[in-house]
Amino acid sequence: MNMQQRFFLANAAETYGVRLPEYLVEAKTFLDAATKYRTEIETIEQPTFEGVTAKNITKTIDAIIAAAQHGERLTLATRVETIADGLLEDAYMRFKQVLMIGLAKPFDEAAEAFMAVYNGPAPHVQDPAMVATLGELVRLRDQLAGRVGQSTPAGDGFDLPTRVAVLPCKDVIAVKVPHRTSMLQRGSLEWLNSMLSVDGVRLKWQRPDQQAAQVAGLPRSYSATAKLSA
Repeated sequence: MNMQQRFFLANAAETYGVRLPEYLVEAKTFLDAATKYRTEIETIEQPTFEGVTAKNITKTIDAIIAAAQHGERLTLATRVETIADGLLEDAYMRFKQVLMIGLAKPFDEAAEAFMAVYNGPAPHVQDPAMVATLGELVRLRDQLAGRVGQSTPAGDGFDLPTRVAVLPCKDVIAVKVPHRTSMLQRGSLEWLNSMLSVDGVRLKWQRPDQQAAQVAGLPRSYSATAKLSA
């Protein structure tokens, strides 16, 4: 996870009111301190015999001897910074699970408002701020995911469509959703409208366990769905 991705997650937490856990705050403080120390070591000016006099011989020589350890000190400082960065990476990986739960509410609230306009009377004008929120949360959900297919053992193709949507049947995932959303940016107004244009689809944040449960229970086709509800 690079610095930009970490910032994206931290900013999302602040934006949507998800409190940073203590382990993440401590890990970030450690890395900040390690980076500050390493930077200070790098910028230390190396002493020389320039300006040595009878009055400062001892001080000058002591400074040069101490500076002889500069390379080793910098190596150790860099190693500590690497350790701190690894701990922060671990903390952010843990925090992703916290966000996975914490971001469900703001997404579902925005999604309900969006679907109310979509299914309501014309002219179906969506609030740009709400659309932007949904788009950002879709991108966040994708960033929180693992590799494609990890959450849906039944098949990789079921993963992306079910991260932020509940679908009526497997045929929809295989044919209609890919056809209608092809070449569209995930989370864009066009993508959201195209998803909802498929009968039975509704927007909803889903954790990986919810994705897996949904896919496992999906009927193959619309006709099977009708039989189950009859």
